Amino acid sequence: MRTRLLLMFVVTVWAGGNCAGGCAKKAAPAAKPTKSSLDLANAFGGGTERRLMGQMPRVHHLDVYQLTLPLGAVSRSEEFWKRVDEQGVDIGTYDLLQKNGFRVGVGPAEEWAYFRGILEQYPAVTKKTTVTAGESGSLDLLMKKGIDSQYLFYLSDDNTLRGRSYDKCENLLSVTFQGAPRKPGQVRVTMCPVVKCTRGEFHISVTNAEREYEYVRPERLYDLNLTCDVPNNGFLVVAPSTMAKWSATLGNAFLVDGGAAERFEHVLLMVPRPTRVQEVGPVN
Repeated sequence: MRTRLLLMFVVTVWAGGNCAGGCAKKAAPAAKPTKSSLDLANAFGGGTERRLMGQMPRVHHLDVYQLTLPLGAVSRSEEFWKRVDEQGVDIGTYDLLQKNGFRVGVGPAEEWAYFRGILEQYPAVTKKTTVTAGESGSLDLLMKKGIDSQYLFYLSDDNTLRGRSYDKCENLLSVTFQGAPRKPGQVRVTMCPVVKCTRGEFHISVTNAEREYEYVRPERLYDLNLTCDVPNNGFLVVAPSTMAKWSATLGNAFLVDGGAAERFEHVLLMVPRPTRVQEVGPVN
């Protein structure tokens, strides 16, 4: 009898202890998230409002000014370049472009009046092109056309000299632009030299009839492409470097022309203007 009572007492105590611990945990209210945890959730896209803001459609405009000036008006003007941030492009790309005849940098919009004053000292021919696109856009800038033949040489990023000849061709600069990833308010502009050649083929039919077909084959020189994140309050400048004086360089082939009595240089000013289509308010 004593053994049975003792066993019942032990079972009762064991059951009560488990209920006291387990039931207390189930009944306790859930802890409220701290402010820091909410901030982390929003930072990584956990908030509904942040997700909707990220889906707001954008429209990007790119204004491209092609200026034709006397050779050296911009490329050799230290007054012009001392106000341009030439470190806006990574150092490796900047050095490679310099060696191949291109000089690039980012100019601030607040200095535009000063730049315009320098440019107005010279007679200039200006061509403006505007492209409007959604999240990204592209355009081809014709720099030279009607070239019967040309020899082009360039240094690759491993300092290997490459070169070849082209017949019946034209030189273009292919430009793409889009919002810079993880950099609100900046537009990523990418530029690549392109040589577009026209080639012919003869075909003879079974009746001995001859016919010539022409097709265009573009060759993109990806080794010499430029990528730069341009802020809304700035613009990208592309001009010949001092190496463009050599006729076989890419800078000379794309940015330098010869006139009847003097030589000219082409200077590009690329001005991005991103805008939002609509605004989305807070989500209740």
